[in-house]
Amino acid sequence: VVTDVRTGGQGCSISQASGSMMSDLVLGKSLGEIRHLTSEFKDMMTNADAPVPEDLGDLESLQGVAKFAVRVKCATLAWHTLADGIEQVIPAIGLHGVARSNMR
Repeated sequence: VVTDVRTGGQGCSISQASGSMMSDLVLGKSLGEIRHLTSEFKDMMTNADAPVPEDLGDLESLQGVAKFAVRVKCATLAWHTLADGIEQVIPAIGLHGVARSNMR
C-alpha cells in the first residue's frame, strides 16, 4: 500500500495537474489498485470517446486532452513515472511479478 507519494518537477499545466491528481488518487491504494487505475487512465487518454471510469475521480477533467495526441504525453508523464518506479521497487520488496502486468 502506498503510504507516501510526492510529485516534483517542471512542466506544462497539464502534466503538473495530472501528477498532482494522480498523487491524491493513489495514496492509500495497493499496487494492484494502482495498476488498475493506471490502465484506466491511460485508456481514457488514448480513447477520447471512452466513458470515464468513476474511480478516476477528478481526473475526468483531463478527458478532453485525449483529443490532442501531442498533449496526451503531458497527461500521462506522471503515470509512466509511477509505473516505472513501481517496477524498480518490486524486486527490493520481494513482490516479483505482482505489478508488472497492465503497467503499460
